[in-house]
Amino acid sequence: MGVKLDKPILITTVGLGLTVWLWSNLGDSVVAIGEWSVSGAIALGGLLWLLQNKGKKQPSPPLVRINLDITKVNGAIASCQQMLTSLAQEAPELNLTSLKQQLEGLPESLNRETLTLTITGANKVGKTTLKKLLETNYSNLSWQETTTALDNSDLLLFLVNGDLTESEWSKIQQWHSLNHNIILVFNKQDQYLPEEQVLITAQLKQRVQSIIPVENVIAIASQPKPVKVREHQTDGTIKEWLEDPQPLIQPLQERLNYITQNHHQQLVLATTWREAKQLQQKVKTLSNQLRFERALPIIEQYQWLAAASALANPIAALDLLVTLGINGQMLVDLGKIYQQQFSLSQAQTAAATLGELMLKLGLVEVSTQTIAGMLKTNAITYIAGGSVQAISAAYLTRVAGLSLVEYFQEQDVTLEGWNLDKLAAKIKQVFAQNQKMSIIQNLVKQGV
Repeated sequence: MGVKLDKPILITTVGLGLTVWLWSNLGDSVVAIGEWSVSGAIALGGLLWLLQNKGKKQPSPPLVRINLDITKVNGAIASCQQMLTSLAQEAPELNLTSLKQQLEGLPESLNRETLTLTITGANKVGKTTLKKLLETNYSNLSWQETTTALDNSDLLLFLVNGDLTESEWSKIQQWHSLNHNIILVFNKQDQYLPEEQVLITAQLKQRVQSIIPVENVIAIASQPKPVKVREHQTDGTIKEWLEDPQPLIQPLQERLNYITQNHHQQLVLATTWREAKQLQQKVKTLSNQLRFERALPIIEQYQWLAAASALANPIAALDLLVTLGINGQMLVDLGKIYQQQFSLSQAQTAAATLGELMLKLGLVEVSTQTIAGMLKTNAITYIAGGSVQAISAAYLTRVAGLSLVEYFQEQDVTLEGWNLDKLAAKIKQVFAQNQKMSIIQNLVKQGV
């Protein structure tokens, strides 16, 4: 796929650059344009954009638990269908049989009778022992044991042996945001004094009260410690032995009975919704891989077009106009791959925004100094003053293109405005990944 100069933005900017060059060379008295760098023009465009959009910063959305009903779950399933259909149209050569089968199983999941319960928690909190006890008493339920939550879990029993650690609290919050239904189980309470048992249980209820009902915080002892028994014999001697008390799990059983009998449908809805979201992520990951394979050649072609324009233009300021146009047209082409539609004015504004962000983050200065240092080792290329500018233009165009790809991969089909915080984060991430000496050296070798 070759980059052609029949793109609207490229025609406009290249034509404008040529006009300015002719005017500056034919006129007898011309105001000096000056030794602008690529960063200078980009910064100017970015400044204008920021002035126009001052006060439009978008905050990152918080993790919020969704109040699910059948309409929302069916909507998630329909979204899966739409994404899968779109992927099949984009890449008819892909084998999507497995994903289609998973999609077909989602409506059936809504009508199932058997619930799946997962016992989870850190090592040595009593998961295996509790699972064996509950399996015996609840043959109509399916049981799993793991150290992490599973998307197909209808109900999580999260075991702890004391007050919550920060990592455990973080897990609970994350599970809650994914609409997991959780019972917090304080196991091995028999290892504490009675007053300590009461205190720890109260602390757990207070800690999680914002996301877990107090009724779902339960203290048990699935395998109580052996108790020493003494028996005085008729001959005056004392006989001692250890006796295993019965498990103390009745409060948990009562709560399980209530939840499984009265909230069966809500549990199934939440699980089906999570499975739909998981399938969406699988489709999106596959789609992103496919689109990246198509986007990378476009980025590479535009990076060298930017380098060629920077090297060929006799006036330093002219390559600025062309570079902005190249980045704008690259954005349009990448947007088509990721189903993000941009008008010409939107693309020009976005290109200026990218450049301004890279300048603000110090990427322009760092990359130019690094490339200049490498070119000094080659006297011939270093004497050609445009080499640094040309390869810098190629490098920054590459960073801009890869940043856009990373940004688009996390967006929905319709892009409503730019989230500058997210875009800046992607630029920093991509710059860090592409700042390795081997990557820059390879780019310099190709450029010279």
